[in-house]
Amino acid sequence: MPQPLQAYCPILEKTVAVEPTNYSRGPWQVVRCCETGLVFLANPPDYEQLETEFAWEKTHAAEHQRRVREEPLLASVSSFYKWLKVKLRPHRCKVFELTRCALQNAPMKQQLAVVDIGCGWGNLMESLHQRFAALGQQIAPCGIEVSKELAELAGERLQRLGGRVIQANAVDGAGQLTPGSIDIAIMRSFLEHERRPLTLLKMLRPALAAGGSVIIKVPNFNSLNRRLRGRRWCGFRYPDHVQYFTPRTLKLLAEQAGYTIARQSLWDKPPLSDNMYAILQPTNVVAAEDSIRAAA
Repeated sequence: MPQPLQAYCPILEKTVAVEPTNYSRGPWQVVRCCETGLVFLANPPDYEQLETEFAWEKTHAAEHQRRVREEPLLASVSSFYKWLKVKLRPHRCKVFELTRCALQNAPMKQQLAVVDIGCGWGNLMESLHQRFAALGQQIAPCGIEVSKELAELAGERLQRLGGRVIQANAVDGAGQLTPGSIDIAIMRSFLEHERRPLTLLKMLRPALAAGGSVIIKVPNFNSLNRRLRGRRWCGFRYPDHVQYFTPRTLKLLAEQAGYTIARQSLWDKPPLSDNMYAILQPTNVVAAEDSIRAAA
């Protein structure tokens, strides 16, 4: 009788029984945890490989070229759709909207400390800095980036804004943040790249200031498009997408790390979208706010 498959589950942080999926490609084995239902890469690359060999700027370009080569019509339609969205709503920034929402119940401050984990070349932080400046609010930007090349580019950009970039993997970078110093931590299109998401969220908790929040955007494995497209779904990226979350497994991860999903409305996880958003807050903060509302 064959032995059941086992792999290290990123949510439970232990070796568990898993079942194979139809989404593996080449040497990269995508499995489903029998305990949590999380779909993940059983053999993710090391952090050192993500610095250079599998750095985002390289895998992103390679994946784009593959899609253009194998599905040219769909790639053209996708590019046109992205262009159209920008044309129709040029000033929309979902992360900015969620950041303002998360700050509604936070203490008022003259300057907000915002960290972008997986900051790339720093374009999001620059945009947020400009958007909040237009509202009369100062931002102290910080980025964490594992890619050496992108970290250098982002460092030059954020330095002009009075900020800095930590060149490290997310877990080590979060460990360098001063306790109680961060008002908003952003993971836009990042957590699906992190091989240790539970450890990262736990490491972030001490760094959050009172009323601090974590804003997340990840591909939604439960999306209609994934169900229709199967192996050809645009959310699959090998080997740098190592986690494939659904609303349920993202909630489970948050709870395991000591957070509550403070917001994830239908508009944050529309069925026709390939992505979903969420605002996470430490559980003790959410419980305290609920008690205050009940007393009022």
